[in-house]
Amino acid sequence: MRSKIYLLGLIAVVVLVAGCVTELTSVDDAGSIESGERVAILVTEQHQIDDALENGPVLLKAGADWCPPCRQLDPVIDELAIDYEGRATVMYIDTTLSPGLASKFNVYSIPDTTVIVDIEDGNYIFMRYDGVKEQDRNKARVVGYMEKETFETILDHAIEYRGDISED
Repeated sequence: MRSKIYLLGLIAVVVLVAGCVTELTSVDDAGSIESGERVAILVTEQHQIDDALENGPVLLKAGADWCPPCRQLDPVIDELAIDYEGRATVMYIDTTLSPGLASKFNVYSIPDTTVIVDIEDGNYIFMRYDGVKEQDRNKARVVGYMEKETFETILDHAIEYRGDISED
């Protein structure tokens, strides 16, 4: 009887862990920045996002160090910070360090990334993948790991949008 319980326990552990490691590139192989330092800006307070929005769109990733897909996405986010320097600000929330800030953005699954293009009447305006601005973050968020090109598309739309509104 005891061996059956151990076997069932082992099967349960295997099933639970199996979903956590599927199709992930090793964090070491994910193209990390040479120095090992993060290039994206760690956000701990909402005013940091608001201040950055004065200079252009903000790509905001929410994640945690203990999350393998988040760590896999970190090098992509850092590359975007380098590539878009001066045109957009790339920031991240560590949901373990700043759970209150993550809850303000209704982060329920990580990694969770959005591009904020503006603030209207105290509410953030987000950019969707198709270039449409959106007040509902749920319609503009990217949940999980995505390739760099996905974020480039959204950022390019956001930069174009910000250029259009500054010309008005």
